[in-house]
Amino acid sequence: MGMAASQARLLSITARMTDVEYKSQQISNTKIRLADESEQVAEDYTKALNKQKLTYTNWSKEGKMETISLNPTNVSQAGMTLYSRETGKALTADEISAMKNVTSSEFYEMIQSGQFYLVSNTEKDDEGHLKEMSVDGTNQLAIASDTTELAKAEAEYNAKTAKINNKEKLLDNDLKALDTEHNALKTEYDSVKSLISDNVSKSFNLFS
Repeated sequence: MGMAASQARLLSITARMTDVEYKSQQISNTKIRLADESEQVAEDYTKALNKQKLTYTNWSKEGKMETISLNPTNVSQAGMTLYSRETGKALTADEISAMKNVTSSEFYEMIQSGQFYLVSNTEKDDEGHLKEMSVDGTNQLAIASDTTELAKAEAEYNAKTAKINNKEKLLDNDLKALDTEHNALKTEYDSVKSLISDNVSKSFNLFS
């Protein structure tokens, strides 16, 4: 191989090595983003594990204990009315209807945050006013884990985790292939560079 041909070959190999290194860096960056995504999925799942709901326990006419998960649309069934803490007034039927998609756990968070509160339709306080219901275990209201939300979150966690793992496997395979290609190019680069160095040495020796 002539000097010019060797130099051209060296430049070509260098360009290919640079391209492989760039692709490897892109894959590494993608893996970092997947790691962040995986961390977010785990965080969302942990939040779901900690989600709770508000329940109401009562006795039916048949003497059976009934426990219902409360949400804005069924508090009346538990003999209570939903009030806004901001206005101090009971929510209207239209306002209740607008909250029909609020889950039990979301409703519990609204109550806990003080956005809304529950008032008994029959029980009265010492001053003769309808009694505000407290969520402290002293009445028929109780706090429980939201199993419905938990099952949904678990299924979503498993699906997202499997998807992330599949992506990582594909990226690892691509990275391995690029690493193999880079090693082969590096070997060829060293060989061509050595050949050029020998040619240069021979050329100088010829005129020495």
